[in-house]
Amino acid sequence: MNFKTSYDSENRIWKSESIEQLFNPNKSIGAVALYMLRSKPRNAVCQISDSEGTELTYGTACSYAISVASYLKELGLGCDDVVGIVGQNTTLLMPVLVGCWINGTPYNTLHPIHEEDIRLLFALTKPKIIFCDGEAFHKVQNATNILNAPIYTLCNHLEGVPRIQDILQPVPMAELYQAAPLKYGANQTMAIIPSSGTTGKPKAVCRSNCKLLSEIGHTDGSSVLFSFSSPDWGTGILLIVANVLCGGTRIITTKPYTPEYLLEIITKYKVTNLTGSPNQFGDLAQLPSYTAAVMSSVRVIVMGGCHALPSVQTNIRAKLTHGVLVNSYGTSEIGGISLNYSDYKVDTVGRLWGGAQLKIKERVPDDVQKLMGPNEKGEIWVYTSISWMGYYNNPEATADIMDADGWINTGDVGYMDDEGFLHLVDRSKDILKYMGFHYSPHEIEETIVSLPDVLDACVFGVYDDKEGDLAGAAVVIKPGSTLTESDITRFLTEKLVVKYKLLNYGVFFVDAIARNSNGKLLRAKMKEICLEINKETGSKVLQR
Repeated sequence: MNFKTSYDSENRIWKSESIEQLFNPNKSIGAVALYMLRSKPRNAVCQISDSEGTELTYGTACSYAISVASYLKELGLGCDDVVGIVGQNTTLLMPVLVGCWINGTPYNTLHPIHEEDIRLLFALTKPKIIFCDGEAFHKVQNATNILNAPIYTLCNHLEGVPRIQDILQPVPMAELYQAAPLKYGANQTMAIIPSSGTTGKPKAVCRSNCKLLSEIGHTDGSSVLFSFSSPDWGTGILLIVANVLCGGTRIITTKPYTPEYLLEIITKYKVTNLTGSPNQFGDLAQLPSYTAAVMSSVRVIVMGGCHALPSVQTNIRAKLTHGVLVNSYGTSEIGGISLNYSDYKVDTVGRLWGGAQLKIKERVPDDVQKLMGPNEKGEIWVYTSISWMGYYNNPEATADIMDADGWINTGDVGYMDDEGFLHLVDRSKDILKYMGFHYSPHEIEETIVSLPDVLDACVFGVYDDKEGDLAGAAVVIKPGSTLTESDITRFLTEKLVVKYKLLNYGVFFVDAIARNSNGKLLRAKMKEICLEINKETGSKVLQR
């Protein structure tokens, strides 16, 4: 499948065909969810937790969601309040999210691993009630003590601490319970998720009712869905929305990702729809047990969040004989922007979709925004028919990336080619400058990982007053490899030639590359680690 992208040469804007929404955007997602849950057989399984060994039926999920909505209503919470959620994918998380939809109260989902992010974002959203995993209770309590919000545990409960079961009481006449109507229309905020935080502190990204209703994916009632992403991430929300509104069975787990475990999940549950990062599926395709027979149940793999090497895509497609691999591009603020369904131009993220419009801008010395044409690099700006409601309680940060006409700066650098395919170059904040020449860390990383003995790499810049940004690289090599810094620098000299793209700050050998919970590279963190290695040991090898 290839989407059509047209080019307006006069205004230098690329446009995709709009897609009619399946659900009325002026209808609350809570009302739609109630209707869809009630329409399913009560005993049909909608969710299976592999880590907890539990099953949740549509009937039970609906009852629990109504109980949560009823409790929020009793507390007097509405669309102008926020519910805080700090948790992984556990059995009762989904009914809490749906209960928030039904009551029209937006939730702010966060991953339990980062206490400082909890403190920072909840200070903005100020939740009136918080649900969290038992293991995260003390972390959440420490981060939110000034809010005085009651905290309920979702799992691994603690003695003397309120738990979700206290709320899940039967609601009289539940079959007649109705969702709260939209107070602010289709653009009413229904979910708040953190930005990726890869280039700085995370911000609270608003997702509107209209946006959530558009995120139903490629699913139907027979689909078996899986992702390691929790609902603090766009793909995590997408799978929950698809599961509730379109049916099928969603597989969840709190166990960490390994390629072996991912393959086990696919095999055990005959998964049909997968979402994740290129790193996850690339590692999966390297397993000897990754075969066409094992992957025969898979219909669609949607991957995104970071760049997918053509070689990685080729390896994945080699055994995906009954399904399709979709290389996607999007942002937390906008959602999906482009898709590439085929093995044509695999070095791109495909064509625009869903009514997205795109323009490429270059900032020239007089600070005037110059629009670029085909095959000309610049910052990627996107406009969609679904309005983005900005960062919660942060108009300054919103204004930094969205102009008065609703165009959003993705923060990425790229270009559109003559056929309307989008090429990504790098994050604009990651572009470095050495001796007056701009260069992309990503290009150097791709070259390094093309070495057979290299498993992963991260390139960062260290500023020098005379020369500018000196490129350094954190590199993970295969166990037993004898690859040296000289081998890598010699290879780069042969491949990249120009001095400003070489590793003028050197190579650091590390055990792993730091990434966030959804696979995105944490470049600043890796720079910090490597500089600390050099400072403490005088070596460029992590001391084991």
